[in-house]
Amino acid sequence: MSASATAASPSPLPTNAEESATIQFAVIASFLGFSAATLAAPATQAAVAATRQSAKEKMQRLSKTQFADLATDVSDEIRRRVENAAEVPFLPVSEAFLPKRNQARQKLATLPTPKFKELATDIFWDLERRFPSAAEAYVGGPFAGASGRKGSAASSFAPPPQEKDNGVRAVEGVSPETVERLRSEYENRIEALQNRMVQMEKDFRTSKEEQQRSYELVITEQGAKLTELEAAHTKLKDEHAKLQNKFDALQDDYSTQQQIASDIRTEATSLLEEIKSLTQKNEELTAQLNAKNRANGIGGVNPEALAAIHASGVLDKSRLQAYYDAVDTLLQASRSKTPTSVLVAMKAIVISCKNITEDAELYESNNPLADNMRDALEDTKNNLSVRLGELMAAAKGHATNYGSVPAGVLEGAVDGLTAVVGDLVRLLKDAVTSTSAVGNVAAGGAYDIDQLKDYLEKQTDLIVQAIQSLLNSMRQNQTFGPDFTATVNQIIDIVASICQVSAGTMAKPSAASVRQRGNEILADLKDSSSKIGELGNALVASPGSKALKQRIASSSYEIAKFVKELIGLIEQ
Repeated sequence: MSASATAASPSPLPTNAEESATIQFAVIASFLGFSAATLAAPATQAAVAATRQSAKEKMQRLSKTQFADLATDVSDEIRRRVENAAEVPFLPVSEAFLPKRNQARQKLATLPTPKFKELATDIFWDLERRFPSAAEAYVGGPFAGASGRKGSAASSFAPPPQEKDNGVRAVEGVSPETVERLRSEYENRIEALQNRMVQMEKDFRTSKEEQQRSYELVITEQGAKLTELEAAHTKLKDEHAKLQNKFDALQDDYSTQQQIASDIRTEATSLLEEIKSLTQKNEELTAQLNAKNRANGIGGVNPEALAAIHASGVLDKSRLQAYYDAVDTLLQASRSKTPTSVLVAMKAIVISCKNITEDAELYESNNPLADNMRDALEDTKNNLSVRLGELMAAAKGHATNYGSVPAGVLEGAVDGLTAVVGDLVRLLKDAVTSTSAVGNVAAGGAYDIDQLKDYLEKQTDLIVQAIQSLLNSMRQNQTFGPDFTATVNQIIDIVASICQVSAGTMAKPSAASVRQRGNEILADLKDSSSKIGELGNALVASPGSKALKQRIASSSYEIAKFVKELIGLIEQ
């Protein structure tokens, strides 16, 4: 077989791992120039122990299979390099191996000789460690161990090592002085390592003693804590026993209370039934009382005021009576078994409100009214429309929900609308009063002194009533709406009428003696009237202001005082 053919295929492996290791050991030893005597030398063993420690550790971490593959690949690479390196540049591909291993075998040819020898040396010493029998079988010389066992033809790779004069067999390429120096160095290292081990043992004992003391201290502390915990546990047990006794007592009380609660619940059920019956009777009585109140007047308007309205012709009595009747019919229908009947009664209320509003608008168009009075009437009519819409919504809800809506909702809407109708009636009364006063002045011209006195006394009664109404409103209400504004406007209109009539009288020759003082009083009246108008508007915007209420009351008293002073001046 030719050299190329020999390198083209991997070396045959014996079936026994020991025999394979023996052959590889002999091949690598011969390549490195090691003999049996050289390997046995102490200096060689010391040099091996200290060199390439990290590489040896990597070898030792390889599995048996991995190491066997690597040893085989390196042995084949040695044969290629020694026998036919020129003809075969790297180990050829073998179908027996995986592609990755073939690539690794070919890369071995790229290693420089020194690096390759280092790798071969690492494998050589690990072979000796893994297979001591391979080293024992090696007797030195090229492939000697392998030839003696398997009879394989192996060529000589290196001459046998020479014996030196000092009896030390020299390793090929390594001088005895180098070997001796290495031996000395490694002996010194061994001694240093021994000293270090002694120091480490001493440090270990010291650390162990300190750790022991630390453990004893921890045990002592934990023992103290355990004692405290045991004492706390005993205390908690005592407290638990006390709490258990309290719990048992509370449990007994709870059972007793449960029985009492059951008795009270039974009694409460009976009381609820009685309350329902009384509530129903109360609602009926309330409805009767409301009907009676509505018969006596609308929204708190006294019968005298209604009589004045009827007498003036502003509102026909039948208009108000129609409103009373429609409201009563609506409330009766809300308590009937046919809830939808409220819609018919609601239609009558809408018609009566429309008639009242039309009469008020007719009066406005036919009589001269102050701007503030017209504004107040317009606001009240708008409010009446809103309240009427709310009542219509409540009636519709009562009808569509088949009477399930509480009766109080519908009655509340009725009361709200009735209150606004009352506001409208009061405003119309004030308008009639103001218009009558202005009309008398326009018809009769200026009064003489005696006539002025009678006129002022009548106007004083009106002013006193308006001021009392104003003060009561400020004491009883938290908010101020059209009703309050109408009262303020009524006072302003009366004062304006007094000033106009009195100024005409003061211009006559018969009033020459009181003219100067009279005009001064009239000027004060105008200022007070203007002031109360401004304060009234401010109070509507800030209803919670006590200072404004006090100033309005002061201005009211000033108006009454000036009118009284004017009357006293004329009486002189």
